[in-house]
Amino acid sequence: MKRIALVAALGGLMAGCSGGNADADGNGKVSMDEAASQIAAEGIKPQPGLYKATITMTGMEIPGMPAEMAGHGSGMTTTSDYCLTEEEVAEGFEEMMKRGQNGECSYDSFSLKDGKFDAVMVCKTPEGDARMTMNGTATPTSSDFTATMKMNVPEMGEGTMSFAAKHERVGDCPAQ
Repeated sequence: MKRIALVAALGGLMAGCSGGNADADGNGKVSMDEAASQIAAEGIKPQPGLYKATITMTGMEIPGMPAEMAGHGSGMTTTSDYCLTEEEVAEGFEEMMKRGQNGECSYDSFSLKDGKFDAVMVCKTPEGDARMTMNGTATPTSSDFTATMKMNVPEMGEGTMSFAAKHERVGDCPAQ
């Protein structure tokens, strides 16, 4: 769940680009570099500060899951705080994304127009690719979106997990 929260947080932070698909080289994939370049071209950055992330699981389907477990996890909410420093914002989105995903993710598509975004991120995992579709809204101080992740569940097959995520700036980072 922690990795999902991080992916969701980065998805919300990434929603600072605008226009159509960020696939600049036309190869059918949107690299972290391409997404970061499009964001930089727009000049939109998240504001540094303390953010509250609320992730609510809305569904989970795993092959072979017993019928009595249908809906298991739905409604489960995790809330966490994270600090986005001025230094992290200055490094740019590319470095924030790479740090969060261990360099193992790219986008099949990535777009934002008038504060509404859609993205499809694919991450390499030891069990195979995990594919996450995200859509929602974003500003420099918040994001609100839904996501569905399809991934291989060891010894069970492909499973699907859906969640809603909200991120909002709640103040300044605590002094260190």
